[in-house]
Amino acid sequence: MSGRNHSPKLNIFARLGVLRSLLMMTALTVVIAAPFADGSAHTDGWRLLPSVIAPTITMMLVFAIPLDITMAKIFMTDAKPEEANRLKFAVRIDILTLFAVLLAWTPFFINIL
Repeated sequence: MSGRNHSPKLNIFARLGVLRSLLMMTALTVVIAAPFADGSAHTDGWRLLPSVIAPTITMMLVFAIPLDITMAKIFMTDAKPEEANRLKFAVRIDILTLFAVLLAWTPFFINIL
């Protein structure tokens, strides 16, 4: 026995993998910070996160998540059925995460334009 559980009910982090899980946690962090972004730049204190850091990371995620989707689809072409299913799950999570990021930050970016 290899010690690896291959059941379809693996926990979400095991199904996504370490790097993709970190990407999703980063996205969750910026989604949570979105309501606190008011369009002004603060240079100290906790307001630095929603006013400067989170919008910057958001723009990086807007490019990184579609890249992850593309790479997962490329890897699916040669994957075994079990791995293809895992990648399909990852693509669905990526798409939902991208929409959540865009939905959370659209008012902020409309406001600053």
